[in-house]
Amino acid sequence: MWGSKVSASVSRRRKSSSLAAILVAGLAVAGAATPAGAVDVFELNLPKKVTAIRQSADGSFVAMGAEAFKLIACDTPEGLCLQTTSETGEAQKAPAGALPDGFVATAQTGDIRKAWYGRPTGRYGHGVLGDAIEGGSLVVVTGSGRKREFVLPENQVFEDITPRIRDLDGDGANEVVTIRSSLTGGAAVAIYGFSGDELVERGASSENGRPNRWLNIAAIIADDTGKATIYGVRTPHIGGRLFSLTYAEGAVSEKDDIATDVSDHVIGSRELGLSATIDLGDGEELVLPSQDRTRLRFPLSKRPDIGLPGPVDTAIIVTDGRIVTATADGKLLVILP
Repeated sequence: MWGSKVSASVSRRRKSSSLAAILVAGLAVAGAATPAGAVDVFELNLPKKVTAIRQSADGSFVAMGAEAFKLIACDTPEGLCLQTTSETGEAQKAPAGALPDGFVATAQTGDIRKAWYGRPTGRYGHGVLGDAIEGGSLVVVTGSGRKREFVLPENQVFEDITPRIRDLDGDGANEVVTIRSSLTGGAAVAIYGFSGDELVERGASSENGRPNRWLNIAAIIADDTGKATIYGVRTPHIGGRLFSLTYAEGAVSEKDDIATDVSDHVIGSRELGLSATIDLGDGEELVLPSQDRTRLRFPLSKRPDIGLPGPVDTAIIVTDGRIVTATADGKLLVILP
């Protein structure tokens, strides 16, 4: 569409090398809640609306409808350019018969290498992710090719799209982190792993307290010892309370109400990635939107919020030290914190 590379720059228009398509750049504005000069927010008006932002082992991508472009470092004020590519950045779709629109989580090391949700069911009927079909089982595949399945009881579902594979306790064996909801207590974080040759539940957070009260996982952040903390947002559409969960020596520890007025999901959306982590010089920090999604918040370090030109509704990623997301009206945002 635009030739080999198209870059968006502040206060000017640049034509692509081959097709002379015009990419219109927006204004760089300072974040409203930060000290003057401390942050730049570049709002880029692309020829088409941004419909998705993705990040994978292959890089970072911006989708505009059926077209995808790779984000690469370049010499522009915002420091990123869009490059045409045949890649999409999408994860592997779950196999036939699994959760519709579900994806396969993968890991390069450890015992569990793949995980996805199976046995689709409509028995919960909440529809917070855009439909009323949820997972009835968790399927994993090991590095040696063993396939195991954990089937939930009839009063529970996985109200999720893609599991997360991590070694939470630093013992070299992987755990699978899921969002599990019950017909009586709503959503919880549930952790699974191997006991011998059997896939079992390792532990779970407390439930939200009533059905149709969901939570979304925001990040899993490892410390210097290799142990990891799960961060999630309870009821991201009604209040948004940040909590954490750790798993060590077979036990789960939970800390609630770390922050309020946060969100990492738009109700009815299939996008669960409205959060990211970034190293700002003093360790990994969580970044996610405020409840109205018009500010970026840093709840672990208490850094000042970054004001945005509009509410965001796509994934938030970090690439080349920059935070990238898009507004609900399809404008790309590149943020230099």
